[in-house]
Amino acid sequence: MKVKYIVIALLAFLVVKQSSAQDEPAERTERVERVNALLAFQVGIPFKEMQSAIRNNMGNMGFGGAFMFLTNPFSWSRNEKNSPLRIGGEIGYTYYGRFLSDVNIGGYRGSYKTSYGILQLNALVRLIPSMPSKVRPFFDVLIGGNFYLSSTKEDLSAIESAFGLEGFDIDSYASAGFNKGIAVGCNFGKKKFRDDALFTLRISYNRGSDIKYVVRNSLVYNSSNGLQYSVGRAPVKYLMVQAGIGL
Repeated sequence: MKVKYIVIALLAFLVVKQSSAQDEPAERTERVERVNALLAFQVGIPFKEMQSAIRNNMGNMGFGGAFMFLTNPFSWSRNEKNSPLRIGGEIGYTYYGRFLSDVNIGGYRGSYKTSYGILQLNALVRLIPSMPSKVRPFFDVLIGGNFYLSSTKEDLSAIESAFGLEGFDIDSYASAGFNKGIAVGCNFGKKKFRDDALFTLRISYNRGSDIKYVVRNSLVYNSSNGLQYSVGRAPVKYLMVQAGIGL
């Protein structure tokens, strides 16, 4: 645990040190950077203790997208200036797969499809060198929530789908949990103009409270001929790898 905090402190120190080394000469010639944004493809990689909520055929990984927006608080006033501090937020969704359930009732065989994923919604505080450079590292602290979302609908055959039929929705389930984490990343490329796009790579470590999830293949008919399923719990602990285009 102590090693982790030492690494965090070292990363923050390096970012601030690089920023302070750039600040004075750059402020006279460069425009003030007011915002940073990122539109990214993301891959979720759950740790072992979280994988009971995932259990898919994609290596227990998930795929999705995210959007981040951050602003320089020192640009809000009339005396705006560049700074190493950014505050903002991120929203993203990771699709973790689906499973099929075959259920019998009174000799009738029904097939149902359950799709599931996790929505992340976090506030961000970022340390980043004040002025743009070809390789520009950053360090984030994040806090927010994870939201498990699933939906179950009738699974149609290929022939039924070809005729334009749509499966009816059976049920949906959602649960929420607290999230916190840290992230490191880097912007690659030199800005010639304020709105030039850059390639950005970011990796975050996320840990939070338990989420509830629909247990795989637990869908059954109850005594009232209604569909029901079991709900499990799993701790949230995962890595998120993101790559995309940023400002």
